[in-house]
Amino acid sequence: MTSTSLDSLFRPKSIAVIGASDKPNRIGFQVMRSLQLGKFPGTIYPINPRLKTVLGLSAYPSIDVVPGDIDLAIIVLRKERVLGAIGASGQKGVKSLIVMSSGFSELGDNVIEGELIKLVHKHGMRMLGPNCAGYASTWENIYASFENRLQRGHLAFITQSGAMSAVVLALARAVGLGISIFVSYGNAADIGPEELLQYLQSHKPTQIIGGYLEGITNARQFLSVAQNITPHKPLVVLKPGDTIEASRAIRTHTGAMAGDQAIYIGAFRQAGILQATNLDEFIDACQVLVTQPLPTGKRVGIITNAGGPSVLAVDACAQVGLDVSPFPTNLVKTFKAFLPSFCPMGNPVDVGPEGTPEIYQQVTEVLLKHSDIDMVLVLNVPTAFSSISAISKAIGEAKKSNPQKPLITCWLAGDIVEEGLPTLAQREIPNFPSPKRAAKALHFLSQRAEWLRLR
Repeated sequence: MTSTSLDSLFRPKSIAVIGASDKPNRIGFQVMRSLQLGKFPGTIYPINPRLKTVLGLSAYPSIDVVPGDIDLAIIVLRKERVLGAIGASGQKGVKSLIVMSSGFSELGDNVIEGELIKLVHKHGMRMLGPNCAGYASTWENIYASFENRLQRGHLAFITQSGAMSAVVLALARAVGLGISIFVSYGNAADIGPEELLQYLQSHKPTQIIGGYLEGITNARQFLSVAQNITPHKPLVVLKPGDTIEASRAIRTHTGAMAGDQAIYIGAFRQAGILQATNLDEFIDACQVLVTQPLPTGKRVGIITNAGGPSVLAVDACAQVGLDVSPFPTNLVKTFKAFLPSFCPMGNPVDVGPEGTPEIYQQVTEVLLKHSDIDMVLVLNVPTAFSSISAISKAIGEAKKSNPQKPLITCWLAGDIVEEGLPTLAQREIPNFPSPKRAAKALHFLSQRAEWLRLR
């Protein structure tokens, strides 16, 4: 495997859409639309024998009559027509294929899928799929998929499930987490997760890699590639299959074998792979790893304006192995110099319901600068006494005092706190809706830092 072997797939100068359509409810239309909306810098060739034009572009009855060379062909045809399209693409000299069509090994038809891959190899092509949703590369303006609702960023996401790409991309967009590239590889008849990871290792816009994996065909190769990546880029994996029922569903979905989850957990830890157990954890881990520096230890300093949520935060941090020990005497003495005497100052430090933005900023700056604190978690329950927007701005200002220490927030109360979230996002301070999720996010940071130190 070499990264250059996928250049024709991920850096094409020309794309043919075999099965292009002028009907908005067809995948062939949506793929064409995505390529145009994404401002693909190369040439697009719609292929459909019944149409003269598609979205303003001249259509061709077959790929063999296209006048120019074609780097990538996207096939969106019924299963029984796929082999013919692959053969014609090979004769044309197409270098790479995306086969979105389904009905192959995921439904037990290994014979036809075997014929498909033989034909691909016969013509020296590379293939993504079948049964996939394609890919989008935001930094290259290539949206070779029917999914185009992305914002540019530094998270690469690979997935066996095409639907999971839509889910994860939507969740990422909701928290302002930008995507460098996403790839849906489906049945992985030719290109699998190992080769995609190797390509992403040298993909400069990508700072962190996330993956949804239902099964791994070649575990040794996967772990070998991962071990080369994790010293340089975090790798976060969401892998279902804990139950017999989930394993059975995986088999009928992509034809993959889930494998023994306990074995995966141990192997992932050894390779430095961070494993999320659900969608919330996955998005939270990616968000905090993209925006925050790594801590030098596990000591968390907590700021709050309410007792109950702070107790939940302490409990959640302790449960994942973070250190929420009482503040040292010198730190408490610093707080006593400007906080009212009725404020608890152990850890958490409670600024009370009347805590002003100025107080929040001052306490946050003290914790960010103190050598005994490795990470800072700021909680707030909105009250009638202060503005959540003003407090968010104050936390953003406090971050400037030490941007090399992790700082996250937990604004509680749903839509009441939404007006403060854009300010936090602008300062790259991730916000989490519950103490449990905030603690788990810090745990991912701590895991990453500890693995690198032990290594």
